[in-house]
Amino acid sequence: MKQTKLTRRALLKGAGIAALGTGVSALAACSTPTAAPAPAKPADPAKPAAPVTLKGAKVNWLGGAWSFLPELDPVIDNFANDWAKQNNVTLTIERDQNFGPKIQTAIETGSGANIIQSATPPAIYAKSLVDVSDVAEALSSEGGGYLPAGPFLAKNAGKWIAVPLGQHNWFMNYREDWFKEEGITKFPDTWDEILVAGKKLKAKGRPFGMTFSDKAGGDGNAAPYLVLWAFGGKEFNPDGSLALDSKETLAALEYAIQFHNDCGDPGEVAYDDGANNSGFLAGKISMTANVNTIYLPATKNNPAVAAGMNHAIPPKGPAGRFGAATLPWWGILGHTKGADLDAAKDLIKNFFSIKNLGAFYKAGQGYILPMLPKFESEPIWPADPKLAIAKEMFKLALPAGYNLPNNNKLSSLMQEKVLIGKLFSQACSTGNAKAALAGVMKDINDLKLLS
Repeated sequence: MKQTKLTRRALLKGAGIAALGTGVSALAACSTPTAAPAPAKPADPAKPAAPVTLKGAKVNWLGGAWSFLPELDPVIDNFANDWAKQNNVTLTIERDQNFGPKIQTAIETGSGANIIQSATPPAIYAKSLVDVSDVAEALSSEGGGYLPAGPFLAKNAGKWIAVPLGQHNWFMNYREDWFKEEGITKFPDTWDEILVAGKKLKAKGRPFGMTFSDKAGGDGNAAPYLVLWAFGGKEFNPDGSLALDSKETLAALEYAIQFHNDCGDPGEVAYDDGANNSGFLAGKISMTANVNTIYLPATKNNPAVAAGMNHAIPPKGPAGRFGAATLPWWGILGHTKGADLDAAKDLIKNFFSIKNLGAFYKAGQGYILPMLPKFESEPIWPADPKLAIAKEMFKLALPAGYNLPNNNKLSSLMQEKVLIGKLFSQACSTGNAKAALAGVMKDINDLKLLS
């Protein structure tokens, strides 16, 4: 199968929700898998093939809890447990926020977890993951072909080593009421306009709070990219060579330094993934980049904040407007064999089908978005007008390292270490963009030895 190269133009064209064809495959549906007929008899085309027998198989599922949106865990549990009961499969579901060591133990011992759920790019585990191309291609066929970020993330050496669960898209969360108090009736369209607004709000004790930090595996791997890419910086060239050490990256860092000094919360350079949430809900910051995990809790526990806030697409810079996404996925570890492998694939194929995965997306209310075009017409999108931005971000966001043909191990390790977050944290903390870039380039070159 020809691999579709991921470029910003290709992604945005594909995300215009024209079907991308089977060259860009994979996430959303399939009917019950079938087995080949007995070899003694030729297949009768008038009769459907018998279903695969999964009775007696064992599947151990391992991943983290959806701690920012716990409504998602029961969707997985209810479906998986019902599926296991219907198919006489022994199913174990284990959630551990520090599941990385358990994945490594399963790889080293050849036992334990079969299916893993992770947001760490699967290229890190490429040698330990089963080829799930049959699952991915079947899902892609039903869903109209994956957006380019799907194969970018989940294909390795021409094979699908994971199935994308969806995409988290970071958009701008802001206090619309406070902006209006400063005479700003529309969210700023450019990063330069953001500086003007931010100076006014910080002067009132209402700073912005962008996660320019390496302490946050989610926000720290998303928020800095909104600025880096908007100023023309990028991590890689299409041929895989490093491109971060550039005048465009320095321009992005110089902007971030000015933003931090003139508009930002001093603590943003060390935010963890919950810091901007809590700061916004406490009325300490007036803008941040996040998913919907500020707004949804506010509707329940802080209605005044919910009423005063809104969401917007990221501003544009000299190089354009960019969104950033991380892509959680499911994969199957290589020690899974025989009936256990059949069962693991069957669970993924059925849960990721349009009719079933749609319930997961709907429960997230924009927290996690699909990657197959046919979901656009499904009733999964948030009804709340303040979350309508999710559908627009669905078409805009890019994954880290998007300029590569496929996500590779070095790019994956850079995300695992949150090195772009570290780059922005160091620059904003010291005010020295060149030194920060030199330090992170050394970190990246050290990681090259591991990739």
